[in-house]
Amino acid sequence: MSTDPAPLVTGITAALIGVTEFRPHLDLLCGELGFEVAAEGVVKAADAARLWGAEAGRRDVEAMMLTAAGASTGRIHLVKVDDPVAPAEHPHTLDIGLAAIDIYTKDLHATHAQLTEAGYPCGTPSTFEVPVGDITVSVTEGFCFGPDGTDLVFVQPASARATAAWDADPERPYTEVSSVVCHAPDFEAELGFWAALGMAAGYDVHFGSPGFEKMADLPSGTRARMAFVAGAGGGTARVELLQVPDNPGGVDRRAVQRPGRGLGHTGWSAVTRDLDAAVAAAESAGGRVQCRPFAATTPLHGDARLAVVDSPNGVGVELWQPNR
Repeated sequence: MSTDPAPLVTGITAALIGVTEFRPHLDLLCGELGFEVAAEGVVKAADAARLWGAEAGRRDVEAMMLTAAGASTGRIHLVKVDDPVAPAEHPHTLDIGLAAIDIYTKDLHATHAQLTEAGYPCGTPSTFEVPVGDITVSVTEGFCFGPDGTDLVFVQPASARATAAWDADPERPYTEVSSVVCHAPDFEAELGFWAALGMAAGYDVHFGSPGFEKMADLPSGTRARMAFVAGAGGGTARVELLQVPDNPGGVDRRAVQRPGRGLGHTGWSAVTRDLDAAVAAAESAGGRVQCRPFAATTPLHGDARLAVVDSPNGVGVELWQPNR
């Protein structure tokens, strides 16, 4: 294992989405949002069984990698699920487990008009303020309900940070995935897990806002904690942790949000510079190793060594190191 002090993981390479059929997702993600199919093929049954469990590995698994303007992070990995553990259902903001996938837009109202005209159910855009240190940041967001229970949140920040897709193509209306969202009941454990991999919270705030309540369908007076976690020099996609301490009754969805077996947003994939060190660090910080490192070639990872670790809050995280 390396003794290099650089972060083992700097961001999220891809969000995993379980699909019943590829076409509805391609219509939305590629047809409407400008993603491209960068790779496709099958994950061999033996490799699928190691990554996602015996149920997923009864046969070869079809998969596609989607990118936005060729970005190396903020990708989407579509995984065909033939026998899902539960029917598709959209998670609510109060539900425990994985939630939405965030994407930046240059014009949220234009996005809302575009997607509703295309037949996608969308929430009304809402603007709210979030305290960040000594300043308050204005954010405009809106939900879109995609196929197979996949929630997308489009974000039009008052001052957008740089993204790989907008750097490559400043005229495109949408970016790659900017954040992957998890409602984490044990917030500190999740922060500690990602810290062990070299990532830290850029900001960690407690706030409430009528605009946020409207956008996320929350009860009046809801107070939430939110943190964005990333590594130095990482790509666009960050981990967004959310917690509503006085949760009035969200559903715990973690048992059915399993990569390769569940539908919708089911896990995360992250490249690491040293897989053995990353697995050891994750395990030392409360992660549960589901799959020890092994070598495989897949359309999602190329030729690589792969492992799977569940975070302390039950998020399935693929850690992988390309063979160069």
